[in-house]
Amino acid sequence: MKKAFIFLFILFFPFSLTADESRLRVVYGNLDFYVPNNPLLIGYLGTDSEILIAKYSVEPGKNIVGFSLDKEINTGGCSPEVFFRSVLGKNEAGCDIRAIDSFRYVFMRNRDSGVWSGSDKDFFYFIGPDKSTVFMTQNNNDNETFKIESNFLSKEKIKDIFSSHL
Repeated sequence: MKKAFIFLFILFFPFSLTADESRLRVVYGNLDFYVPNNPLLIGYLGTDSEILIAKYSVEPGKNIVGFSLDKEINTGGCSPEVFFRSVLGKNEAGCDIRAIDSFRYVFMRNRDSGVWSGSDKDFFYFIGPDKSTVFMTQNNNDNETFKIESNFLSKEKIKDIFSSHL
């Protein structure tokens, strides 16, 4: 047990965690996010995608919030911000229409979608009853896209994750 604790502590060293009464502050790289308090498990997979997961249920695959750096998204030849705005609207702005249609098929069917904008970040949300995904772009970095996923949080709770940026 002692070895497991030390191993987990070493894995999470690059991240900072603090808590208030209802939320846990996660400093992910140079970004602050607030997830619900008292996760059962927090895991970090130090791959190129920098995956961080908070789990709130003992049931496999249930009640998860995940953060990752999304390097695989096909933006149809556009910057991520232009691509997501094109997905949400009817204007393709020079993006590959097949990439837009494919994204819409995967992320917009039976989901509420839109954008939350902060001073230097945009959060493109695709929220459904069983899976929700938010893509975050930074206005000063057109090539970096973060993906946040959850399979249990409401739209309000998901928006609350980004409260320090909105």
